Amino acid sequence: MKKFNSLTLRLTLFGTLGFVLSYYLVFPTFAILNEAAPAALRKYLRPGGTWSDFAYFKARDVVLESLRRGADGVPYIEPTPQLRAYLAENPKFRFAVFKSYSGAALLGSDPKLVAAVEGLGSCHIAEQAGPPIADDPDPASNSSLTELAAPMGKLPLALYGYTFHWSDLLYYLSEPGPFPIFPYEGPMLFSALALAWLAVRSGLAPLKGAAQKVAGVDMNSLDQRITTRDIPVEVVPFVDAVNATLARLDIGVAAQCRFTANAAHELRTPLAILRARLEGPEEATFKSDLMRDVSRIGAIVEQLLATARLSESQDNLKQRIDLAQTVWQVVADYAALLLDRDRRIELEDPETPVFVAGDRRAIESVVTNLVDNALRAEPVGGTVLLRVSNSGVIEVIDHGEGIAPEDRDAIFEPFWRKSGASSGAGLGLSIAKELTHKLGGRIWVEETPGGGATFKLSFSTISQ
Repeated sequence: MKKFNSLTLRLTLFGTLGFVLSYYLVFPTFAILNEAAPAALRKYLRPGGTWSDFAYFKARDVVLESLRRGADGVPYIEPTPQLRAYLAENPKFRFAVFKSYSGAALLGSDPKLVAAVEGLGSCHIAEQAGPPIADDPDPASNSSLTELAAPMGKLPLALYGYTFHWSDLLYYLSEPGPFPIFPYEGPMLFSALALAWLAVRSGLAPLKGAAQKVAGVDMNSLDQRITTRDIPVEVVPFVDAVNATLARLDIGVAAQCRFTANAAHELRTPLAILRARLEGPEEATFKSDLMRDVSRIGAIVEQLLATARLSESQDNLKQRIDLAQTVWQVVADYAALLLDRDRRIELEDPETPVFVAGDRRAIESVVTNLVDNALRAEPVGGTVLLRVSNSGVIEVIDHGEGIAPEDRDAIFEPFWRKSGASSGAGLGLSIAKELTHKLGGRIWVEETPGGGATFKLSFSTISQ
């Protein structure tokens, strides 16, 4: 069976169902309270309303079905099979029907109960406790004196000794209504449905406004948020979740825009240098310079690929990486490019292998970025030192001009350039920082003792 897809329809039906259940269960609820409540509290509850009261409805109806009208028009009681079965199930049960509150009892009424009722005198109360039977050893036996709506008119009905059975509760719930308003139940149900539908429609109206607001959001308006004013409190968490999603999308799109712009900016510089070299092929260092420029562009492309790969899947971060071996590969790649640059590069390995979880090519890209920066900052004749510690920290040390303390945080911002400085290398330190964070690591810069900059990468180590 297909489920209802309309929230309005669901809430309307459930609301109406709740109304119907409350209508039919109000009397059982009072019965439970009266049975369970201490005697001191029962006086504050509805009078009557005990489990035994449910037996009244069936007892009343079996007597009503036994009423007959004689040839002379006088009503009398002729027990039906249902009444006989009820008497067999409830041996103490007695009943009496009267022509009026001050009239004689109908033929078939119980004599003892008739005597007890006649002893009350004239009574015109529609419903009250019935009289006790003198020889009944149980003074708490159920009794009632009510008005019976019979086909031959309203007749006083006295019932005594009816006992509660669970079938009586089912009989009560199967009745057209626990109160004499059956002719109005159809219109009442229709009114309940209509009112529930109008209430639900009115309550959900703010959601339509919120939906229109969300429908108007596109890539150029991700900064918009849905207001929670007039939104039902139950729906506020959903609206907050949508706003949080929009905020994450806004941050992600902004990061992608910065990434693209920074990549284009960084690629433009080595391409311009490469174009200038091609205009002067007679230079003695022409070939090595081309190799260096191609290596720089290759480093940028590798970082682009590594960033895109990590953005698509976190499975790439599950590789088991030998940190020293990865850094040694970067050193080996640069060794051939340093033959005519009057600079050297050295590596200090840890005594034992250091393993981290991550992506090897991504770590190589970040280290390559830092090494390229360090080689350009290193004075002629100097040595760039790479150090890998047992704690999973990579240090890239140069002995150049260094970085001022006030700039050590700013250098990782997109498009940061110190006034008068040459263009940066690789994909930029901002992207290197972003890539390091995706690897679960940390990047920062310190001063090299004696002058220069020491860039550090830290990763969490794993067991061998």
